[in-house]
Amino acid sequence: MVSKYLHYIPVGDGVYIGWNRFFPSIFVLNDAALRVLEDIDQKKTIEINENIDGFIKEAKKRRFLVEGENDSSREDFIRMANKKLDEMAEFAENFYRQGGDYDSLSIGNDICNLSCSYCIGGINGTQVRQCRYRKTTRHKKMAVIMDCIGQFFRRKIENGVTQTRVFFNGGEILADWPAIKTIIEEISTRYPGINVEYGINTNLTLLTEEIARFFNRCHFKVHISIDGYKEAHDKTRIYHNGKGSFDDIIRKVELYRKYNEADTLTDFQGTIDGVDEFQPEEVYAMEKYGFKQARLAPNLLNVPEADARKKAQLMGKFLELNSNRAFQVKELIFSRAKDRINLEQYQFKFNCVGLFARPQLDIFLNLTTLAVSHLCGYIKRAAVPLSDLQYDIYNPRLWKVSYGFVKERLETLLKDCMECPFLGICRGSCIMSGIDLNNRINKAACAYQKEIMEIYIKRSYRNRNRKKE
Repeated sequence: MVSKYLHYIPVGDGVYIGWNRFFPSIFVLNDAALRVLEDIDQKKTIEINENIDGFIKEAKKRRFLVEGENDSSREDFIRMANKKLDEMAEFAENFYRQGGDYDSLSIGNDICNLSCSYCIGGINGTQVRQCRYRKTTRHKKMAVIMDCIGQFFRRKIENGVTQTRVFFNGGEILADWPAIKTIIEEISTRYPGINVEYGINTNLTLLTEEIARFFNRCHFKVHISIDGYKEAHDKTRIYHNGKGSFDDIIRKVELYRKYNEADTLTDFQGTIDGVDEFQPEEVYAMEKYGFKQARLAPNLLNVPEADARKKAQLMGKFLELNSNRAFQVKELIFSRAKDRINLEQYQFKFNCVGLFARPQLDIFLNLTTLAVSHLCGYIKRAAVPLSDLQYDIYNPRLWKVSYGFVKERLETLLKDCMECPFLGICRGSCIMSGIDLNNRINKAACAYQKEIMEIYIKRSYRNRNRKKE
């Protein structure tokens, strides 16, 4: 029988792209193929030839056709999703029983010298002032932080691991530079046998010559944030006094490059807001500052659905503008869409690594709150104060809190998203789209993802035809 969960998008004269909502491996169909499906659905006799036999085999593989009188696509999807939770639980049980070590350590904070209009962390000037703690308190805080980091590295040593990754993020992590410097120097002194790969995500406005030289000495991989180009950036990434930060960032880029010739910051990432005023051509002009690539994502938090659809159209325009240009603009949220719609065998997993809740992958330490988490640092509900864990970062309670959040997220997906044609592709997506950081449906993000997926699918089809020509 024909699956009742099929969806089609017209992509040309008599040509369609189709997929099963729960198993979204796309298939190119023409009018003749649709007539075959229609005849099967109406239980008409079909004269089998080589072409039709091949089509039927491919249609079965992609869940367009199913055996028998019952389409189990929905039930199979639910079973796969729940199985993923069971795998997380089994993995965690083995991890704690065997004394496993975390793959990497992420360190962040809740303070920032900017006041971006769309800030997911809700960070403001008041929080910055609150973090100017007294010297004695700072020493106590650093002792807790270094104990936490010590546990991470000692477990590495116990398990014979000689390489790891430490990544710094914000807020604005350079607002805590003295702490960051101390952490790295202590790691280098205490654990010389472990090769550490360092990375940082920063707005770069607080960079100094000392920090630039330090990055070079420790071989940091630096990621910076710019919201497209000067006029757009200065409307969204502003200081607390309302002043734009673009010119300061460009000056700091030059300072960084002066002392880091091996990594010259050729790309940046940023957020698009104010879509009606945004000029996509201006992003390509960033090439004059030595950049070669921008990775952009639209702000989908607290925006109307109409605004989200406009942003999808804007991101789709970049796909066209990228042609024959050295400078490339990548769309962050669905940049890996091709991997999700060309699978030979579909398997459920959460799109974002920050939602995997597998303790081996990562642990996130917040310097401001002295809390840790296995999930994305922006998910405050999954963060557990170190004091609640008896200051033990390997306390199983940490994983249980993360698991509870992911389980709740899956319940939202299975309750509210089952009628969505892009369910199998989105799967709740990132907390800044799809299902939000409170595990509620973000309707604007849903509108964006439906629009951008149609754009991707149609463009993929056109590109395939151009290659054939």
